[in-house]
Amino acid sequence: MEPAPEHLLEYQDHVLAYRLRALVGGRLRPSVGPLPLARYAAERLRRQALAREVVGRGDYREALRELERISDALSFGFWHDPGETVAMLRAVIEAGGCPALEGPEAFVDALLTPLERARAGSDGVRLARYYLGLVRASAAYQDAEVFTRLRDEVEGERPRLPLIVDVAAHAVP
Repeated sequence: MEPAPEHLLEYQDHVLAYRLRALVGGRLRPSVGPLPLARYAAERLRRQALAREVVGRGDYREALRELERISDALSFGFWHDPGETVAMLRAVIEAGGCPALEGPEAFVDALLTPLERARAGSDGVRLARYYLGLVRASAAYQDAEVFTRLRDEVEGERPRLPLIVDVAAHAVP
């Protein structure tokens, strides 16, 4: 499969984060369903504008709450912000585990649809290794040297990741 453009990889991050959050449940359960691509893009742009606005505003509390709400709906930073990932790991521990995090094959089986698995072939395992690598790196967040080494190993793979999530299935609001 061909590498995907970054904006579609970010959308794939959103869909897979939604699926994992829904699977873990509890306090991680998403407040809204996975956003259709067009709505995701619109909310992402709105989040960016709001973040710029918060920085320049004196009374930023209301805007910051809205920024948090949008970030949650987008699962923004779920895979790439160690604080978000560590919070997810805590919720997984509280829930008694999560099969999707047990290995690449389990990740693929739990988080990709049958159509996505068929389309992905062996690239599904490569994609799973990438996301599980982000989780593993975040688990080492307290050790800056180990965290940096693990993140560097994983992030080098991102420009070569294929788009596996079925964007067409999420195209209609």
